[in-house]
Amino acid sequence: MLILLTLAVAAATQPGPARWTHTAPVAHGSGQVMATYIARPVVATRQIGTSMGSRMTTERCVWTADIGVERQLGDGSRARASTKTFKGSRHGSCAINRDAIDREIAAKAPEINAHLMAVAEHDQRELRSEIKTLTPPAGR
Repeated sequence: MLILLTLAVAAATQPGPARWTHTAPVAHGSGQVMATYIARPVVATRQIGTSMGSRMTTERCVWTADIGVERQLGDGSRARASTKTFKGSRHGSCAINRDAIDREIAAKAPEINAHLMAVAEHDQRELRSEIKTLTPPAGR
């Protein structure tokens, strides 16, 4: 049991899949401000089944990846409410399948990019409101 717990902790601390970014310039005073949107997958895994010595294993790793989008503007950042979820499962332990799960998520790049762009587009009204509250750029 201690070995399984150690493997689970090790799998949780491994670097996760890639991040996706989108940068959008927004007019502010006589200049412009860059808003950067970052999509980050948060992967949760759950081990089901058993593996008992020389018997055939029934281990399976069930995973869920929630793709959250964060907007960075200047020194601050703000999480966007919209997330996209991907689910899957793989035969074997979660610790062994971590890289394969990351590759499966990376293969969803077109869907993740589309989600990122949709969140950025939907955020434009709120972004413009926030920019109006910023201090005008220097030289104005």
